[in-house]
Amino acid sequence: MRTLRALLSTGVALATTCALTAAPATAQPPAASAVVDVTGTYYPVAPTRLMDTREGLGAPQAMIGPSGQVDLQVAGRGGVPASGVGAVVLNVTITGPTADGFVTVYPAGQPRPNASSVNFAKGWLGSNNVTVKLGSGGRVSVFNRNGDTHVVVDVIGFYAADNTLADRGIGSLYHPYRPTRIYDSRTDPDTGGQKRGAGSYLHLTQLLGGDNPHARALVVNITVVDPEQDGFVTAWSGAGERPAVSTVNFRAGTVTPNLTIVQTRPCDGELCSPEGAPTFSIYTSARAHIVVDGFGMMDDGTVLYGRRFQPLNPTRIVDSRTGLGTSGALGAGDIRKVIPPSAMGTTEDVVLAMNVTAVAPTGHTVLTVWPADWPDYGVPAASNLNPAPGQTVSGAVFGELGPYGKFNVRNHAGSVNVVVDVAGRFY
Repeated sequence: MRTLRALLSTGVALATTCALTAAPATAQPPAASAVVDVTGTYYPVAPTRLMDTREGLGAPQAMIGPSGQVDLQVAGRGGVPASGVGAVVLNVTITGPTADGFVTVYPAGQPRPNASSVNFAKGWLGSNNVTVKLGSGGRVSVFNRNGDTHVVVDVIGFYAADNTLADRGIGSLYHPYRPTRIYDSRTDPDTGGQKRGAGSYLHLTQLLGGDNPHARALVVNITVVDPEQDGFVTAWSGAGERPAVSTVNFRAGTVTPNLTIVQTRPCDGELCSPEGAPTFSIYTSARAHIVVDGFGMMDDGTVLYGRRFQPLNPTRIVDSRTGLGTSGALGAGDIRKVIPPSAMGTTEDVVLAMNVTAVAPTGHTVLTVWPADWPDYGVPAASNLNPAPGQTVSGAVFGELGPYGKFNVRNHAGSVNVVVDVAGRFY
């Protein structure tokens, strides 16, 4: 079994837990190394702010009003090439909304879809990872449904649309793993289960055996639990200065998760072994518990069975309120099996880039998504969403499909309606 070592910023103590575990073997596509086309491969960029309506960066210096829309130029900015890009990975932050509502990010120049990217309550502060196809002129549209709100957008990477970026070399292919909890400060023996301090750094190293030198990024869900004040978490490779962007934004006393594709750096061999294991860092501005769940790896384009990305126009495939995809609220312990539309080309080796929304749960709960129908594949210990009572909140999920092209959604407690929108597929 692979092991994870959490390298504490305050010393050399190591916390070891179960690490990411490969999903059951399936029929697979040809080796990535046999394919020279870079279409659908991923290129990380240094996290960079593209838009901040509080400061007039990339948009007017004003809140986006009800039914208001901003067209954001993405191509040619923040390390994203001016052409040849099919989709980008953004971190979208909502701050100070004056009403309950949602924001939809979608390709500019196309009809606005019946889908949401970030759902929020009045006064909310939070982020969501958004993968979105680029529209006309390399732009995306940011639409706000209700009230007024500030919106902040950071870019962390992009996917090649075709082979015009071949001179950059092949990008990363995605490798999903069994969802696994890889760090939890509440059970960290080296800190006695205490919260991470304000202004502290956590360094995590993922040991991937023979894949160590091939890892370029990890797909992780970072959850901030019971912070003592409003603040933010930043995840990055740990190389160089901490970037002036955020990964998770949160209010005091909340439980706030967010998915990210975090760049890694090779382990230097001093505090971890074997040399070359991928390492990344997490900074927290407020005293809080930090939980990290792992879902997969982005490689260097050479590891067998990696998956490429095909962007889609945002498409709603589940709304339990209306009977789309599944019918009725999920009760405590309920597991719903979802069959995505066949038009999405869903087979056992596909992973869907989804936005999962929990709608008004009756109590504190956890939503977990994992592939359906694999023998001996129990409910993962990892979580995707951690909504509070009455909260409507979204979370990005890379949902792997099982052998019959389905995935599971489980609700932990109370009852909750679930909405799922798809932004693309890894194939």
